[in-house]
Amino acid sequence: MKDGMFVFDAAVHCQDFSNGQIKDGSDGRRVRILREQLTGFINLTGRRGPPPETETFSNPDLDWGVDMLFGKADTDMACACSVPLFSHWRAGLGPVELSHALAQKDPKRIVLTGGVDPAYHGLGPALKEMERQVHELGAVSFKFYQYQSRGCSWRADDRDIAYPLWEKAIELGVKMVQFHKGFPLELGPVEAFKPNDIQYAAADFPELNFGIHHLGDPYVDETISIASRFENIYLILPLWFNQYYLQPWKMLQRLGEALLYVGSDRICYGSEAFIWPHVQTYIDTLANLEMPEELQERYGYPEITREMKKNILGKAFARGMGIDIEAKKRELGLVA
Repeated sequence: MKDGMFVFDAAVHCQDFSNGQIKDGSDGRRVRILREQLTGFINLTGRRGPPPETETFSNPDLDWGVDMLFGKADTDMACACSVPLFSHWRAGLGPVELSHALAQKDPKRIVLTGGVDPAYHGLGPALKEMERQVHELGAVSFKFYQYQSRGCSWRADDRDIAYPLWEKAIELGVKMVQFHKGFPLELGPVEAFKPNDIQYAAADFPELNFGIHHLGDPYVDETISIASRFENIYLILPLWFNQYYLQPWKMLQRLGEALLYVGSDRICYGSEAFIWPHVQTYIDTLANLEMPEELQERYGYPEITREMKKNILGKAFARGMGIDIEAKKRELGLVA
């Protein structure tokens, strides 16, 4: 815990960018491009933030990862998120089996978010894979990357291909489904990652929570507007923290807008470890974060209170995932 606040990291990845991931028959160009893009972004955010450690962002040692989360940081729980980008990757960019292996290192603290793609694999196989990942791997959530390649993409509000996924999630007891929005990886088109398709899905499945990662950047205003109108949409902040050190005022404005229109009870901390491995730095940053008076006066943003920090650091994501945070504290021996 951080100063008595429960810390639940919503976005931890075991991603594999190595050449061994290049799918048979592929020239590997997309794999190399993404590796170069991420290396450049890590170096960019490291100009003013924690120093870049590009050697750690691909296929990390799992014992090292657990130590970074729980030994060297105040993390109490973490979500190991798969990244179901399959078009050029042998096992997916963030292989679910690798995320499961991380979760098995500390199953009381690490929960698994699986991943499938109904356009790439077909709806039937995707539904069966959801069942397997829940029943065999213990997945408690699913994350979706909705564009694989030209002609292979889908929308969350598609009644034929997407709604059966949400029905299956509810049947399996899943409380939240999550989406990579904004920030297209490698050469995908940015418009494929607009958040607009979440609206009808959230309206038609009010018993299911929908998590949007990255504030939908560059569609930040749209994402916040959408989340302000649907009580079952959660905003998950990976990359916000990593960019904060480089562009603090811009990031504070984004957070201020989200706090003003959505509220802290649906805003969730995510470190984006292990691409950015300085987990404790991010926790400390949020725990000590203040909204400058100038931004409060100019835009009406609220002062960042301790209760807001409690929500963002852990309570909001736990609520969205259907996890009893007080019971988890007792299980982990965090209360007397």
